[in-house]
Amino acid sequence: MPSRATASTTDLTIPARLDAGAVVRRAITAWMGGHPRLDDALLAVTELVNNAVVHGGLEEGADLTVSMRAEGNGIRLTVRHAGPAFAVGELQPPSPEPGASRGLAIVEQIADRWGVEADGIEVSAWFEVGPRRADLNRG
Repeated sequence: MPSRATASTTDLTIPARLDAGAVVRRAITAWMGGHPRLDDALLAVTELVNNAVVHGGLEEGADLTVSMRAEGNGIRLTVRHAGPAFAVGELQPPSPEPGASRGLAIVEQIADRWGVEADGIEVSAWFEVGPRRADLNRG
């Protein structure tokens, strides 16, 4: 399992299958330890991994790579895979239709910063979370 103590950046390459999110969550839980934004990071990275697997246009047997990097008091997670360039544009409100994609809208709500970069060969979706935000539900 990845360890922050051994490297500032850790890469995990796994098959792009429907269970990829569970594999990535276990690795990130071990790597991030007790970070106060662990739950946020797990939800956001699951959305990016699922987005890559379901909507990434990956060929049978393709892999994806998740990079985990410490950024000061925060964490940057990147999901990379082979794929065509596309524009994220302005996110539209999620459709009420069953099976409608909500992944990037969820990432946008959770992350302090996020983005998608594509060059026609590889797609990289990333986000950053810092120390826990102030609890907005408290007076």
